[in-house]
Amino acid sequence: MDVEIKLVKTRTEKELVLSIRKKVFIRELNIPKHIEIDSNEGLAKYILAFINNNPVGTARWRETDKGFKLERFAVLKSYRHNGIGRKMTSFILSKLDKSKFVYLNAQVPAVNFYEKLGFTSVGSIFIEASIRHQKMIFTNTEDMKPDTFPS
Repeated sequence: MDVEIKLVKTRTEKELVLSIRKKVFIRELNIPKHIEIDSNEGLAKYILAFINNNPVGTARWRETDKGFKLERFAVLKSYRHNGIGRKMTSFILSKLDKSKFVYLNAQVPAVNFYEKLGFTSVGSIFIEASIRHQKMIFTNTEDMKPDTFPS
């Protein structure tokens, strides 16, 4: 399956991002809209994943006071388990300054997936939007150790 990943640059592409997130997070996972569509929408950079010119996945990242936070990974249900999440993660990581911390809050069932991509769990499991999450940092960065993550 050929997957094309591209940076979101237009309003139309951003609408596609929101459409995918609404299907996955709001409808499928029952996350309230006011939690999913948050105050960081304008601060983040977005990507879209396409198969045969059809948008099937999205993710975003933003710079925080701790480093780069990867967020809102969503792949439409019928396209999961085809390597799209891995390709989106790799694409984003290729765009970042890896001298800074790179981290995310993974839903607990996705922890193993992110470990295979070079992330390490830090801290305890916590609840966000009524879903169990684990903070993870990308440990393939220069001189980064899980115990040095800024609190």
